[in-house]
Amino acid sequence: MFFLIVVLFIRICYTDIRFRIIENKCIIAILIINVLSFLMGKETPYFYSAIIIFSVGVICILSNCVGAGDVKLLTVLGMVFPPGELPDFIFLVTVSGLPLIFIVYLLHRFSKRKFSKTLPYGVAIISGYLLKILI
Repeated sequence: MFFLIVVLFIRICYTDIRFRIIENKCIIAILIINVLSFLMGKETPYFYSAIIIFSVGVICILSNCVGAGDVKLLTVLGMVFPPGELPDFIFLVTVSGLPLIFIVYLLHRFSKRKFSKTLPYGVAIISGYLLKILI
């Protein structure tokens, strides 16, 4: 299952960087893998964590702060962590986004090609998730 997750993460990073899209089919595949891994193990998914992330995310979407794909990705990845670990997860996602902000700024500022000012934040979300899993 880890191999499938890695392939999905690579696909998400590619499409987010190239097209600024996080595909729903990748989100659904991660959700199915998460649920199957919970069914194989003794733990249950932390739906409270997913509900918390999604609720805050909807407010951010409505205020045009983040994209819906980013919120969906955070929601399915956040259901792996108990609610008490969500601040650590969000902190690591934020820290992972800082280099991304810097890189996109430099590309936008110094490149002769036009680059989007939006951030492919799916990369930071996945990086933060992997850091949280490894720590």
